Formats: sequence, structure tokens, C-alpha cells
Amino acid sequence: MKILRSEMDYISWMFEEYFRVSDTTVSPLMSEQDIQEALEELHPESFPCIGFLVSSTEGGISDVNYISREMVSDWATALNIR
Repeated sequence: MKILRSEMDYISWMFEEYFRVSDTTVSPLMSEQDIQEALEELHPESFPCIGFLVSSTEGGISDVNYISREMVSDWATALNIR
């Protein structure tokens, strides 16, 4: 789980956690185009948000999920947090 404040946070988080590659390695399983398509498809609606992965039962692929600023605000209101 990570707070994503910007596009750069999102891209770094995706490479570290979803693609599981560091700055010094390139995934041999995905082409640059495949990576770009995944980044676009899995992109959050807006920033800031909280990104988190949920393990899927299908072949070790994780589902990418986001908690929006609005959702956090709604929860804070429901919990009477100021």
C-alpha cells in the first residue's frame, strides 16, 4: 500500500510492486509497448490516491486497486474524524 501523489509516484510504484523490476533491470517477459499499455490501463483516476495490490488466485498476478481522496474523506466523515 502506498500513497501516490503524482504520475512519477505511480510509475515508480508500478515498476517496483506490480512489474517487480528495479531501475537497473528490464522485464524480459514484457515489451516496452506491453508495459506502456498496462500503465495506461491500470492508471488511477486521479492523484493523490492510495494504491494497493491484491493477490489474485490466477497465476500470481495481482489486481491493482486504488482508494481515492474522496473515499478517504467519506470514511473520515463516517468515523467522525476531523
